[in-house]
Amino acid sequence: MTASAIPAEPPAPAPAAGNASAGEAAALHAAGVAANADMRPADAAASLRQALSVLDAAGEHRSVLRGRILLSLALAESEQGHVDTGLQLLADAEQLLPPGHRGTLHGQRAMLLRRTGRDDQALTSYGHALAELSEHDEPEEVARVLLNRAVLHMAASRPSAARADLLRCAAIADRHGYPRLAAKSVHNLGYLDYLAGDLPAALGRYADAAHRYATILPGMLAVLSLDRARALLAAGLHTDADAELAAAQHRLADQRLSQDHAETHLARADAALLAGQPQAAIGWAEAARDLFRRRDNPRWTARADLAALRATFEASADPAGLAQHAVALREHLAALPLPEDARLAGLLAARAYAAAGDLDRAAGQLATCTPRRLDRLDTRLLWHLARADTAPARTAARHLTAGLSALHRAREQLGVPDLRTGVAVHGRELAHRGLRAALHTGRPADIFRWAERARAQALLLPPVRPPDDPRAAAALAELRGVRQSMRDRELAGHPLGNLPARADALQRVLREHAWATAADGHSVAPPVSLSGVRALLGTAAMVSYLPGERLRALVVTSRTARVVDLAPPGQATEALLRLRADLDAQAGRALPDRLATALAAATARDSAALAAAVLDPLLPLLGDAEVIVVPTGALMAVPWSVLPGLAGRPVTVAPSATAWAAARARSARAGPVALVCGPGNERGEPEVAEIAARYPGARVLVGGRATAEATLAAADGASLVHIAAHGHHDTDNPLFSRLDLADGPLFGYDLQRLVAPPATVVLSSCDIGMHHIRPGDEALGMAAALVGAGTRTVVASVCRVPDEDAMPVMATFHRLLTSGWAAANALATAVPPGMRSGFICFGAG
Repeated sequence: MTASAIPAEPPAPAPAAGNASAGEAAALHAAGVAANADMRPADAAASLRQALSVLDAAGEHRSVLRGRILLSLALAESEQGHVDTGLQLLADAEQLLPPGHRGTLHGQRAMLLRRTGRDDQALTSYGHALAELSEHDEPEEVARVLLNRAVLHMAASRPSAARADLLRCAAIADRHGYPRLAAKSVHNLGYLDYLAGDLPAALGRYADAAHRYATILPGMLAVLSLDRARALLAAGLHTDADAELAAAQHRLADQRLSQDHAETHLARADAALLAGQPQAAIGWAEAARDLFRRRDNPRWTARADLAALRATFEASADPAGLAQHAVALREHLAALPLPEDARLAGLLAARAYAAAGDLDRAAGQLATCTPRRLDRLDTRLLWHLARADTAPARTAARHLTAGLSALHRAREQLGVPDLRTGVAVHGRELAHRGLRAALHTGRPADIFRWAERARAQALLLPPVRPPDDPRAAAALAELRGVRQSMRDRELAGHPLGNLPARADALQRVLREHAWATAADGHSVAPPVSLSGVRALLGTAAMVSYLPGERLRALVVTSRTARVVDLAPPGQATEALLRLRADLDAQAGRALPDRLATALAAATARDSAALAAAVLDPLLPLLGDAEVIVVPTGALMAVPWSVLPGLAGRPVTVAPSATAWAAARARSARAGPVALVCGPGNERGEPEVAEIAARYPGARVLVGGRATAEATLAAADGASLVHIAAHGHHDTDNPLFSRLDLADGPLFGYDLQRLVAPPATVVLSSCDIGMHHIRPGDEALGMAAALVGAGTRTVVASVCRVPDEDAMPVMATFHRLLTSGWAAANALATAVPPGMRSGFICFGAG
């Protein structure tokens, strides 16, 4: 079965009256039809062969009923991979069915022909089917044939013809009341949206189809999972996609849906390649190729060869040999014909020839591989990479820039951070190539420009509120209750039971709801330039950390810009992990003096090691200036004020220089102040009470009034929000990082619902300032969600905070803030000398 082809056969006739054997055979036929519809072909085949045995025993060897049973058996056998058997059964059935009953047979034959790569013959058979069928007499069968022909049109890049068939099918299903066909129409329209690159529409339709299938056709859920995984891969969410594929793979094997089972292997190869695991990708692609060969499907076998070739290119040290393989595969794909896949093989050949130093042959391949408008994003991006491989340095930079621009246009169609940050993985190599080339030139303006293109582009897009949906609202309310129950049970020492699984399921519902959010069409200004940043810095300095095999930093002041080589990234990451573990250990309950002394010594040692790796070589350039840090990767979680060279110095952390400049441009709006205290926080109420004295008229939410909805309402349009509550960073789903409130948690997901995000947010909570970093230094987490939503400044911690430290720091911070100090300056002064604080100022500072 291709991505969304739907098996077609007519409903079983009612058992014949007055003929026991025919009645028994018809009943078995009906059972077989039902099993086929529920995607259980092995069960269907067993019932249908039993029906034939009943007819054989009665001496009925030629009848319309026998023909219809053979027709259904052909479907069951083909679904198990026995396509030749299925075609022979159809030929036998054709001898038994009168001309007026052969429309379904032609439709069935078309589907089997397509599964063996004979698309032209399949299209002809679909035409014969529709010529013999009429909506008046056989509306259900007409709708099925239209559904399947639409899949053929999709594969042949005929989207208009596919959409026309699908819309006609949907209209017939609505007119005649076929909910299964209506669900399948939604499923296939979603696949068409995916092919068109409209991922929010595709994921929205898939969620709708899943809701329909769950009640009327659960056997289709595994097939739907395969298609949804493809959309998730296009959005760069390879971890989510692979989890979906792993579950679908087992279900499809159990259902003996051999084509779809093979396709899950191929999709898992794509997921592994996106995850940067080429050897795993080769393994999945080779397994898929073996499965397709068993089905005698040359088109899909060739696609598996192409996936293996792409993975081999990422891992291979023999570009010349790989180039020859790619050229041969290109010719094979073109002959099948699979034109886009053939272009992709040609682009791989061009890149391999370029890597081998044969630029003439590389250019020859490129000349005939220009992508088409409807080609996939990854095909178009590979074309830009191949052109850069074969061009002089200055021209190569233009091709890389054009590729990243195409990626950003795709990102602009997505409405939520989850997808906007995920899709960056497709531009990973473009960005790294451009930055490496800029570092080779040594020109600070080029290095700065590529550093900005390579990071945190998703946060530059305007936020979009997901549409209201009763199901999403109900899921969110239930999730709060489930999380609250989990917390209560944990505190009481009781087992959690099935609550974690239920929480995961509800979070998935909410993510799927958000995925369907389309962008509003607003674009953003281009990244800020080096000269633009210099004009904003004044007496401050910016440290922009650059990813690569060796960590580097571009230090920018109003007058100078210099690149400084630092330690290997692994050295910095190891020191950071040790330091954060030290700080977390010290934030627990009171420690014995001996252990406290040992931890203090370890903290001093590890903070010095981290400073040596990422900061000390920069200090001569920084002087005593205020510092804006633009981290890369794990450095987003550094507690900067703990490093000796930055203690007591104002430090602001921003995901990109452009995000910092955009945050600074936001006005520090006037508005109400909201102060919130969550439950189970001993220092929360005294902290909020002391801070409230500095904000007359502030809305104070404590006790039972500190609910998630009340907090969101108070935050909308506020000038400042301070929340003293227990916090939890969710590493798997950062938008579900949460703050514990009276009725359950407030999630990062909730922040997407704010119309006017608060100008300043202070999160006096443990490690709620942590981020999950995706390719392209795209940050996901509570603080990043707030900055992306429009908050100017966020103060939060990247590690656990001792109560006895947090309260005086927060009291002093707000005293200075109300005296007119900038947040970064106030925070630096509020932390007394010698205190190791994990609080960080994100955003504008």
